[in-house]
Amino acid sequence: MAERWLKMDLHCHCNLDPRDHKMCDASPESLIAEAGRLGYQVLAITCHNLDVWNRELAKYAEDHGITLIPGMEVDVEGRRHALVYNFTGSARDLSTLSAIRERRGKDTLVIAPHPFFPAPSSLGRLVEKNLDVFDAVECSGFFTTRLDFNREARRLALRHRKPLVGNADVHFLWQLGKTFSRVYAEPDILSIIEAIKQNRVQVEKHALTLAEVGRFWGDALGRILLPQKRVPARTVGRFAPHRP
Repeated sequence: MAERWLKMDLHCHCNLDPRDHKMCDASPESLIAEAGRLGYQVLAITCHNLDVWNRELAKYAEDHGITLIPGMEVDVEGRRHALVYNFTGSARDLSTLSAIRERRGKDTLVIAPHPFFPAPSSLGRLVEKNLDVFDAVECSGFFTTRLDFNREARRLALRHRKPLVGNADVHFLWQLGKTFSRVYAEPDILSIIEAIKQNRVQVEKHALTLAEVGRFWGDALGRILLPQKRVPARTVGRFAPHRP
């Protein structure tokens, strides 16, 4: 396989998410199928504290032209968020930055998501205090031309020569294609991880319109307020939340 520019999003949620399942309108299959239709070649489904990757799901993604990266959005240091990829073990094993530090290696990847957004889930200054833990910093797709909390993340990445990775933080399928990255790598998990660490990444970001911001919160509130039947992740056959 030859290296080439691959369209990528490493921060997507689906209806198996233990925390955000009410907000998510997509199953793993529909998320992958839509990403494939839009020309994505790399994807990670990063449910909160749950790794949904397995070989059958990876094969399903491969059939759509996509390399599926194992990943989770884990709670660390309370309820702050970190994106972790290709780790073994459960979210409990990665609940502190020191635990991630001990378990990270050449075949893993750690990204600081939406680090300076005004929310309790953001890592804020913990990123700079623990730079050795993070391989990259996220440029989140949730911004407008006038309101952009990614500015400090971009400055931090430039100051410390950390790769900047564009992700849409997908909860609804229409978010795909707004902000994403291109990585210069082979379509292989380890090659992609290595390429990101070497900063062979280009961010393509597109500000949300006010109508799209309104659509996001309208869709979210509509789904949260209406009764939703949760999909029990541990009984979803081939999408069992583990990886060999």
